[in-house]
Amino acid sequence: MTCLPFKNAKPDATIDLFCLTYAGGSSAVYRDWDRLFPAWISVRPIEYPGRGTRMGEALQDDPDRLAQDIVSTLAPHLTRPVAIFGHSLGAALGYRMTLLLQQKTPPLAFFPSGRHSPDCEDPAPQRAHLSDDDLLAEVRSLNGSPSEVLENRELMALLLPIIRNDFRMSEAIRAEPDARRITCPIHAFGGSHDPEVPPQGIAQWQNVAADVFSSTMFDGDHFFLHHTQHVQAIAARVADVLMPLVSAQADTRRRA
Repeated sequence: MTCLPFKNAKPDATIDLFCLTYAGGSSAVYRDWDRLFPAWISVRPIEYPGRGTRMGEALQDDPDRLAQDIVSTLAPHLTRPVAIFGHSLGAALGYRMTLLLQQKTPPLAFFPSGRHSPDCEDPAPQRAHLSDDDLLAEVRSLNGSPSEVLENRELMALLLPIIRNDFRMSEAIRAEPDARRITCPIHAFGGSHDPEVPPQGIAQWQNVAADVFSSTMFDGDHFFLHHTQHVQAIAARVADVLMPLVSAQADTRRRA
């Protein structure tokens, strides 16, 4: 099954922005983003197996294999320039996808969000081993899910295995002191009050940037991207970063 669950609403866009979600999330997190971005950027949410539109598939807890599977599935869709945005676990997967893609079809930019740099130890506590009740309490403390969802026992019975799987995948990712560098520009996003990722963890993405590095910090917690005003700001900043890169690539192609 495809990892692109939604129809491309902007077939004439200049660039595709592939978006990867956090632990326990689905492509629905980015469902409304496309309308907040300019017409020349098409937001393409990625669906991981075992949830959302891919609920019938087995979960995957190996980050390298999942990144490879996504890149392989996307291959027929790479018909125009691309960029990658990933939040939390999605940033770790996006980093791996960018490394794979830059071997043949380099993204124009990579946008990690709410995640420490690959060369840093994960400051977040270990959660995958917790009991269901304790894991639910941890999820509640992160302030990323509506209370009506957390209080729905049938729904949480469906979601907790997904959340646990994704925490296990995230916790399997170890710091790499000599982490491979990203050859395209990196712009990182973070929340100034994020208990999971301190501002220093966002700034240290520059350690894996072979090109330009920049960042934006929002007045928010780990799930700052759930607030429309922050998504609007993300859209504006992504467009600011991509515009000169798209123009430069177009100029290069015209001269070729």
